[in-house]
Amino acid sequence: VAAAEPLPERRSILAAALPFTQAVLAQVGRTLARAQAALAWPEGSPPSPPPPPPPCAPLSDADLRTYLGPGGRLLRPHDLRLHVYHGGVEPGLRKVVWRYLLNVFPAGLSGQERLAHLRQKAGEYAVLKALLPARAAPAELALVGAAVRKDVVRTDRGHPYFGGPEEGHPHLDALQALLTTFALGHPRLSYCQGMSDVAAPLLAVLDDEAQAFLCFC
Repeated sequence: VAAAEPLPERRSILAAALPFTQAVLAQVGRTLARAQAALAWPEGSPPSPPPPPPPCAPLSDADLRTYLGPGGRLLRPHDLRLHVYHGGVEPGLRKVVWRYLLNVFPAGLSGQERLAHLRQKAGEYAVLKALLPARAAPAELALVGAAVRKDVVRTDRGHPYFGGPEEGHPHLDALQALLTTFALGHPRLSYCQGMSDVAAPLLAVLDDEAQAFLCFC
């Protein structure tokens, strides 16, 4: 706000800024008017919030089929997510449902198309897993590998999937490869402490390194 006559070289700047300032003030006024109208409750107490939806049972195989159409296409993804949000998923079905929830599949795929999509992505992961370490600088590869390994060995060893000796453990090695591939493929993000806590449950439930990688991404 100019308190006195502006300098000559500043007059053009102020003139250009005036319409913008007026538009902002007008928008603020409209926003305040809407807020006041929203708060202008009738006599008595303000309206009560809507009741929470009733809890539902965990998603079962029969429930999942109600969300699928001809050919196994997912027709009601939003309703499926709401069901899982309010009721969870039966443990034996998590391997299937998590792939929907984590957007592994493009919309509208049939059951056969989803299987083909998984095979294609598994092949792409195998290429990345071999290619990225070969292209990385030795110093970068050693740094990423050490950071990932520090967290991998801290995975809950009391869980049957990760129990047993550390050396040569196939599931720990798969977790190491999954996270290293992700870090090398996303150099701006790389590896952050705690990523293994997200990837480990995915690997334990899906029991497939490539699919766990897709879900983690």
